[in-house]
Amino acid sequence: MTTSDKNLGELLAEIAGTRGVTAEKLSELTNIPKRYIAALFDNDIKSMPAAPYVRGYLVKIASVLGVDPEPLHDAYRRLNLRTSGRDDNLPKNRFALAKNRRGLILITLVVIALIGFGSIRLNALLGIPVIDINLPAKVGDRDYMETREPTIVVEGKIGTKDSISIYDVEIPTDGAGNFSEEVVLDKGINIFKITVKRFLGRETTIIRKVFYVVDEAQENIIQEQESEEQQAEQQQTEPEGESAE
Repeated sequence: MTTSDKNLGELLAEIAGTRGVTAEKLSELTNIPKRYIAALFDNDIKSMPAAPYVRGYLVKIASVLGVDPEPLHDAYRRLNLRTSGRDDNLPKNRFALAKNRRGLILITLVVIALIGFGSIRLNALLGIPVIDINLPAKVGDRDYMETREPTIVVEGKIGTKDSISIYDVEIPTDGAGNFSEEVVLDKGINIFKITVKRFLGRETTIIRKVFYVVDEAQENIIQEQESEEQQAEQQQTEPEGESAE
């Protein structure tokens, strides 16, 4: 069986086995949670995090084991993993309130209003959360930004009482609501689903697109061709200018 015929778990087990590294030891060496290491070895799609995180984990694993990460990425792609599809109900399940608690929350809110908690405090609990992020919605006439770096740092600020998730994975924030997360990009277009959640379930979801440009050589060829065409046009117009004199 060739490398291209093996699934991700088989490939990881073979590489780790030849180096005498167990799954538990691999977790220690890479700081990847044991449950995700186990999911990768078992090809357990449902237990894996979103695709950008898996790609980052595979880079770490390849570095520790001293191998090229591309075969691992290829094996991962063959699993046809989804990132944050319509069947992923994690945010809804995480913050959904049981029916028998909703009445208590409504009573609590009435009490807060009666004692003059104030509209500002109520907005902190019930308002629509906002986000300040470094990924623009549009760049010129395009709805995506371009980069030639294999990773991008998604950073910004949210309310101190809000939480944020990228690809349905919760991102930590500091006391002032600032966040910063490095994400490994895939070739071509990368779609980020970013959700900000408020205490009582109000949320704001934005979509941002980042295009990872890989083939710089092809771009250079196009630029050289355009430069040659401009020079040719200039040479054609010069004799006409001289005859006019």
